[in-house]
Amino acid sequence: MRQGGFTLLEMIVVLALLGLVTAMVVPSMLRGIDSWRRQSAMDALLDQIRALPGVARASGKALLIDDKTLASNTPPLRIEEGWRLSAPVPLQVAGSGVCSGGELAVGNAYGQRRIKIAAPFCDPQVQP
Repeated sequence: MRQGGFTLLEMIVVLALLGLVTAMVVPSMLRGIDSWRRQSAMDALLDQIRALPGVARASGKALLIDDKTLASNTPPLRIEEGWRLSAPVPLQVAGSGVCSGGELAVGNAYGQRRIKIAAPFCDPQVQP
């Protein structure tokens, strides 16, 4: 009488196929996760830029965002570890919340992007 079941060869073939599929899927999955993290950091920075007029109105003081203030101990804009943030064209926000416009450069190990900030509402536009 013959018993039902799988042979050792069948089990090895199935495990080999699972290993191949995993080896093909995992790298693209990791790239996707890394891409989501980068996008999340950029979205957080854009939200901070959009909030600048409210911050200036709440404090009643004008804000100047340049390389010096970004390098200070309490920068007005924060970004995650591993990112670089600079202000090639300084951004000024009056105490009334009116933005004069400017430009920021943000980058990490994957590249750099420019963010143009349009007056009068500090509307950020990411440039490729």
